[in-house]
Amino acid sequence: MSEASVERLRKFLLPLELAEAELKTKPAAAVMIILREGPEGLEVLLGERRKREGDPWSGQIGLPGGRHHVEDGTLLSTALRETREEVGIDVGSAAETLGHMAPRAPGNKPELLVVPYVALATAPLEATPGPEMTSVFWVPLSALPATQGKTLVPTILGELNVPSYTSGDRLIWGFTYRILEELLVFVGLSA
Repeated sequence: MSEASVERLRKFLLPLELAEAELKTKPAAAVMIILREGPEGLEVLLGERRKREGDPWSGQIGLPGGRHHVEDGTLLSTALRETREEVGIDVGSAAETLGHMAPRAPGNKPELLVVPYVALATAPLEATPGPEMTSVFWVPLSALPATQGKTLVPTILGELNVPSYTSGDRLIWGFTYRILEELLVFVGLSA
């Protein structure tokens, strides 16, 4: 990724320190958007969550992340811990955390505030699925716009026609879709 592209991305991201104020407003969680340079340009790491009773994101494609624990201290620490647990990557030693996107609440958990952090690989990264993931995979950001569409998905509210991306036979929708849609604008791949 060129220095100009990194600077463009930094312009859109919020400073790391701002996320901590969010801890005081609602229950909090964090996700990590890990980017690396691939053969087709920037790639993002995604994972397929294991199917678990009571998990509102069971079986969905998502970013590594989860709920803040008091012992984490900061939300960034939450994102780093969850990334190690879910995809086996130590972001601190293999990537630079550039900042975070605006905190947001998932549609199926409006009481939860999630901070999406963005990290850029500075060394080769190998992801391995942890106990909460069935698989992990890299998706070229440039491939996502061509797969954008609407898909009928079962939800707790019944079947809904939702905006989505696809990667092979994997459906990316909901919270992860909304984050990636905004990220594509930040890196200049969408208007």
